[in-house]
Amino acid sequence: MTPVEAVPVGRLDVVGAWSVRTVDDLADVRADLESRLPCDCAPARVGPSGELGGLSGRQRMVLVASELVANALEHARPPVVARLLCDGQVAVVDVVDRSPEAPPVVPHDREPGEGGHGLRLAKTIADEVGWYRTDRGEKHVWARFADADRAPATAPASVASGGAYRGV
Repeated sequence: MTPVEAVPVGRLDVVGAWSVRTVDDLADVRADLESRLPCDCAPARVGPSGELGGLSGRQRMVLVASELVANALEHARPPVVARLLCDGQVAVVDVVDRSPEAPPVVPHDREPGEGGHGLRLAKTIADEVGWYRTDRGEKHVWARFADADRAPATAPASVASGGAYRGV
């Protein structure tokens, strides 16, 4: 199963961006990402949820960012860029790599403990997960966290090269 091929819609500001070359860089990314939240963003202020293992909105975003970056480091050429995008009501964790020929795939045949569950975890924790390619040779894998009152919003991936983000 592949996540939806679409671009998250909205005029999102870049709140933070991190270049990641190795798994050792992940701890710094997680710490800095958490320090930039809540970034005046409603999903980051969500309290712990009993449905999601007691994770707060902030913790959900940091966990998903960590999983998506780890996946990119394993399956693509470094450096990987992790970005936090926000418009106040929606936050998007966007992970950019340089392997657009390899779409993200959620494996079906792995047992717990065998690894390879990062996308499955992201799809469970985030409100929406997707990906798209750009004409600059990049692949973006993103996870969207929305205010509880906002419905998912994506556009077909064909608009990917235009970009909808401020601050990029």
